[in-house]
Amino acid sequence: MSHIQEYEVYDLDYLIPDIKKVPVEEVKIRRGSLKEAFEGTLTIENYVVTVQVVLPKHFPLYKPMFILKDPQALGFIPHVEPDGFICYSHDEGLLLDQSNPPGILSETYQRAVNTLREGITQKNHADFQKEFEAFWSRQPKKVKVDSIFSPGETFKVFSAYVDEKTRKTILLDRLDAETNQYIKTLYKCDVTKEFQHYQGAYIPLRQGSAIVPPSYTESWDMKQIRKLIFENISSSNKKRINTYLKSRSFKRNEKEFLLFSFPVREGQRILFGILLSNFSRVPKLKARYPFIHPLKKNEAAYDITPMSVKRHDRTYLLNRTLGNNKVSEKKVTIIGLGSLGSRVAFELARAGVKKFTLIDEDILDVDNVFRHELGIKDLYWLDNNRYVNISKAMALTLEMHSRFPELNITYEQANVLDLIEGKLDRIINSDLILVALGSPTVELHLNRLFQHKEGVPPVIYTWLEPLGVGGHALLTNNNEEKFGCLQCLFTHPEDNHHMISNKASFVAPGQFLGTTLAGCDSVFTPYGSIDALQTTIIATRLAVKTLNHEEIDNPLISWKGDDTEMINQGYLTSKRYELTDEQLYKYRYLYKSENCSICEKDNE
Repeated sequence: MSHIQEYEVYDLDYLIPDIKKVPVEEVKIRRGSLKEAFEGTLTIENYVVTVQVVLPKHFPLYKPMFILKDPQALGFIPHVEPDGFICYSHDEGLLLDQSNPPGILSETYQRAVNTLREGITQKNHADFQKEFEAFWSRQPKKVKVDSIFSPGETFKVFSAYVDEKTRKTILLDRLDAETNQYIKTLYKCDVTKEFQHYQGAYIPLRQGSAIVPPSYTESWDMKQIRKLIFENISSSNKKRINTYLKSRSFKRNEKEFLLFSFPVREGQRILFGILLSNFSRVPKLKARYPFIHPLKKNEAAYDITPMSVKRHDRTYLLNRTLGNNKVSEKKVTIIGLGSLGSRVAFELARAGVKKFTLIDEDILDVDNVFRHELGIKDLYWLDNNRYVNISKAMALTLEMHSRFPELNITYEQANVLDLIEGKLDRIINSDLILVALGSPTVELHLNRLFQHKEGVPPVIYTWLEPLGVGGHALLTNNNEEKFGCLQCLFTHPEDNHHMISNKASFVAPGQFLGTTLAGCDSVFTPYGSIDALQTTIIATRLAVKTLNHEEIDNPLISWKGDDTEMINQGYLTSKRYELTDEQLYKYRYLYKSENCSICEKDNE
């Protein structure tokens, strides 16, 4: 066995006949710790190239790497990095059969070879456009900039703010209150006062622009940039650009930021840019001063620096999270900001909702921090050398603004019953109301009020079961459909004047599962943070579907947990708990009571 070469163990000689082992020090890449390295020649589409097979330290848990020893051997093709690394597969979601290292090597080798072949034959040429931003960011001497910029199809002038000390730059196509708050949160300062202001121009390239990024060893000059622009813009944008160029000139200390975009798929545009700086006279060239724009005519010397753009615009970020802009202008009122309401607020913000009204009368207490979205840092606030408590509503508003500065939030530290007496419009002036009070009596009162009041939006009631046995979200008043409400769950099938225990419950009736640790004032329902999170998921999904008009009726959505702890403590589950998850979903509309005193069908 000692005479068997390592490459024979991995069957590499079958893949690359002249394979040999080489010291890992001869591998020029810097991609983590390496275990072994091999080298051989590969013939592909009439090219003969030297390929290195590199095993990372944790192979076969990590995939092998294939390197072109000469990164320029096949010219500039997609998926070959500046160090020769062949990007043949993404790591995310990749499953490797660690019991079969030779099999892993054989499969990945074929993928690497296929990647090179498709590059040589230009079969994957379109990947230059799809991954343009990645290629652009690989250029040497690039600068990184942030942007809050929504690339559209029309030329426009924008603002650039630069901090020379920290070398931070932010590009903005608007500076409204929302954007101003965002950049203050991002940079921890007043950007408009502490950063230097410059001007820039956004130039959108039209559909079908087949743009190839410069290779890793090259950069575009002004002649190429000018050709790129004027061969790929619409006639209307060409007029706007020419008007801009006539009025734009530069002194020696000025900068010009140019942003470009082109569409790659519906609703999405690639965004990249260049910075023009260090303007100076060209020796022996008679030129006007201030210098005219280089896109119009070259009469000055200047530096051209590629800009790699880190995008902060909302549309781009939501596309990465399955959030959507259809709900961005929707407003949601959340009544009750405990472990459920606080989490739903954040998840709806992540889903794209920008406008909230938050209502809760309570102060955040340390007893709840292990189940709440807020934490220890939100318990006390220092005010005039005195520590004070602040309300859940205020604390949640501040925390949501710190994470998502663009949100528009109003809050009320008040009992909802007091609010409805004088400020009902503040509650119902929304696209959705979500109630997470944990008080069936108050929620039934709100249900009665909302069902009989005109102009009330859809309402979701959500609550948790004790001991991790489940949770629920009930949608009512959806699409002006009144039949199906919270009262239905408490209505006797024969006598609507006789209330019964909640029909949705997974706990058998007649049992009290409240717990106290410090007397009557501290009674609480025992459940864990994970239970609140699971209920948050079904409530948030239902809310987003409702806001997007994807739900046409009033369903009761439930999730069912493990009953082991409940049984161990001597409690009983309900008949409904015996239903399967599939049955719970199938019967989601069957909770409705035709003789409900609030929404009975005969009243429609």
